[in-house]
Amino acid sequence: MSVYTPVTREQLERYLLQYSVGELIDFQGIEAGVENTNYFVTTSDGQFVLTLVESVNSEQLPFILDYIEHLTQQGMACARPIHLKDNTLFGQLNQRPAVLMSRLSGSPLQIPNDQQASIMGLTLGQMHLLSEPLEKTQRMDIHQWCSDLGAKLMPHLPADDQQTLQHNLMDAGQIPWLNLPGGPIHADLFPDNALFEGDKLRGLIDFYHACTAPYLYDLCVTLNAWCYDEQTSQYDFNKALIMLDSYQSVRPLNNDEQRSFSIMLQVAAMRFWLSRLRDIHFPKEGEVVTRKDPLGKLQLLQLLSGTQHLQMAS
Repeated sequence: MSVYTPVTREQLERYLLQYSVGELIDFQGIEAGVENTNYFVTTSDGQFVLTLVESVNSEQLPFILDYIEHLTQQGMACARPIHLKDNTLFGQLNQRPAVLMSRLSGSPLQIPNDQQASIMGLTLGQMHLLSEPLEKTQRMDIHQWCSDLGAKLMPHLPADDQQTLQHNLMDAGQIPWLNLPGGPIHADLFPDNALFEGDKLRGLIDFYHACTAPYLYDLCVTLNAWCYDEQTSQYDFNKALIMLDSYQSVRPLNNDEQRSFSIMLQVAAMRFWLSRLRDIHFPKEGEVVTRKDPLGKLQLLQLLSGTQHLQMAS
């Protein structure tokens, strides 16, 4: 569990007065998450999730929360932001932006099965279609982000890892980034951000990496997260094909996306390898902090950037 900003009962009771959600009954820290502080909150009116946002600044939150509201209004199953009494979507608690959301039923997945992966491929395709009419603000240059963070991390890496990073940054430069279709994306759709009851998807959570970027990047992040087992260092090619087929039944990849597919899988792996390295070499202060091992993403990156490329979209 990551708790960067602890909250007392008295502080939470005072904060909840800004909402029409009844009286506080109980709250507890959530044993998940890496970048934000999260609590389950139970009131006389229902169950909610409180997030103290540590990963983005308050200027980015309107984009993120408006994106979620748009998806929920279009029938997508997502945790719904709760409006304050003044109709705003977030407040301030202990000097942090604070978001209260509906609590969904279901549980995060550990190892998704083929049916769950198929549902997620379909859902992701639908999300991308729904995001097309939205304004493309909060654009993130993924290649530049990796290049900038990579430059900071380079002195901390052994020689072999430096070569891996340099090689993959060069490969990423071959992608025609500006030509790829894009819009608001989730950008962090790991299995623990999808709540299921059996094979029934109950909803998506944790949109705090949301930004405007190529849809292909979002797809590749999701494929890597759902189909690669970091414990065994195995990529489930069959599951990946199932997921990709479901996605393309809603939104087929165009020629530029197909040509960039394999390299974008590398970029998706590189981005999370770098963020995990950042959390180790440049950690944030916190009361209780969870950090993930970069080795799993490094091994994935080595697999994808070696001789054994995935050619699922050709």
